[in-house]
Amino acid sequence: MNSSIQPKTLGSNWPPEVGERILYNSDQGAQSGYVRQVRWGLVWRDFVLDDGRVVPEHKVVGCPSPPTWRSPQEVSEEEREAAENRLVSMSQSGLDPRDREQAFWAELNQYLAYTFLRFKDPPKPEGR
Repeated sequence: MNSSIQPKTLGSNWPPEVGERILYNSDQGAQSGYVRQVRWGLVWRDFVLDDGRVVPEHKVVGCPSPPTWRSPQEVSEEEREAAENRLVSMSQSGLDPRDREQAFWAELNQYLAYTFLRFKDPPKPEGR
């Protein structure tokens, strides 16, 4: 494999770090890859692998149960707008949102989960 990422061994502390090999569950069964980037989405962490696949934290073998998710109240207006702009850009560029291991699917799922959680339990007004 021609990768600039130096692989580490499985079993290190959570979350996996850049260069670490992760195992994850996909529609095709167990898969693995080396982490190129760890990034927070609107709700959960995504692991971008060295070949471009994007794996949500809750699909990674060894993820704490329950996984750590951000509250919608932790997401800034700027983050939400940036996510919306990325989705529009990906849509306009012709990317296929059905490819479940690519960035468009990851962004779309993050945004849907964020929107669901935001309206599921709206914050109560002060003093009630």
